[in-house]
Amino acid sequence: MSFPTFFIHPPKCGGSTVISFFDLNKGNDQFISFVWDQDGWGNCRAKLLATQVGGGHLPYGIHRMIKHPVNYCTILRDPLARQISHYWYAANGKNGQITRGVSVSATEALALQGVLSLDEWVSESLGGRNLFVQMLSGEPAVNEASLAVAQIHLREQIGTVGVCEDMSEFLLRLCGSTGMKLPFCFESNRTSGAPKGKAHISEAARQRFIDDNSLDYELFRDANRIVEAYAKETGSVFSNALELVRVIQSEIDQLDNPHVYNSTYLGIDGSFLSRVHEVIRRFDLAPIDTYLEFARSRQRPPVDLFDGFVDTVRDGVVCGWAVNLSEPQRQVPLEVRVGTQIVATGCSGEPRPDVASAGYPNAYSGFSIPLPNDIPEGFRVTIANSTESLHNAGTWRQGWHCE
Repeated sequence: MSFPTFFIHPPKCGGSTVISFFDLNKGNDQFISFVWDQDGWGNCRAKLLATQVGGGHLPYGIHRMIKHPVNYCTILRDPLARQISHYWYAANGKNGQITRGVSVSATEALALQGVLSLDEWVSESLGGRNLFVQMLSGEPAVNEASLAVAQIHLREQIGTVGVCEDMSEFLLRLCGSTGMKLPFCFESNRTSGAPKGKAHISEAARQRFIDDNSLDYELFRDANRIVEAYAKETGSVFSNALELVRVIQSEIDQLDNPHVYNSTYLGIDGSFLSRVHEVIRRFDLAPIDTYLEFARSRQRPPVDLFDGFVDTVRDGVVCGWAVNLSEPQRQVPLEVRVGTQIVATGCSGEPRPDVASAGYPNAYSGFSIPLPNDIPEGFRVTIANSTESLHNAGTWRQGWHCE
């Protein structure tokens, strides 16, 4: 079963350029940018299910917000390069988008006013500290534990991960995992007026940034290892296709691009899109098609995605509900843990009509798990064999929730 593709879009990692890939494959205005409105995520959810492609500056976990499984993808960038790019983007008014009503943070406003220097921005990580771990773990706290969750998500939960430094490689693999056929893009929303070459940063600011963002650097190294391992596993069928992608992409890059300093959120020039397609049609795409057929033949089934809630702990029983969004009729195996030790197990399957009424695809999602008499003070309820957690699933004591 195929699910909608959701692009986790870390700021200043080439995300607008990635969105142009979706436009080339799906058509103009088909990529749904997730923005909360007065109806919550309802409008975005409906549009995503219709177009099958969307994303935004949102962390891992959108499947729980929209009550529907998705095929995640994401792209990362050297953390310091991302931080510098964010500074200049803020300093120039976000390519003029601030004058059109785009929101600006307090620190971005200070950069725009010239109050903050690049050194200050970098040394304080004002564009986000360990942002990759925060977004890809979906955890509220950023620490070694959430890094471990983000690493598991990269390997198992996120269908395609790439690095901004090699956009063609990422887009080719993204075609292989989504069924799209054109691994090409056009640059969009490059920061206008940013200094050419390497910006000067003091060694003290650079080192402090590296120290403060060590978790992001570790995750970025993991992403590069995933990219390298995939190229080695797939051999010439992938490298031949990638070579052709780079040739065609270099031709696309020669076009007069009206979107290079503008976000595609504002709409795409249809005539330019047609010129990009004309470039692509001049080439025999057989090596790419061969790779895509190969990728489909070895595609792994999507991982299960869950949602759920711990309601109460009373009279020695923990109660709540859990749903497998990917396969709603399957019961969800659950574990009660104290640290890493499993002290009790159970599964969903009890009637919960209230959960079904809330829009979840299973009316038998409830669970009640008896606790051992000698259970220690603090324990957690987790989904077995998954990094997915239940809402309200922090540490519990008998009768009350302590975090």
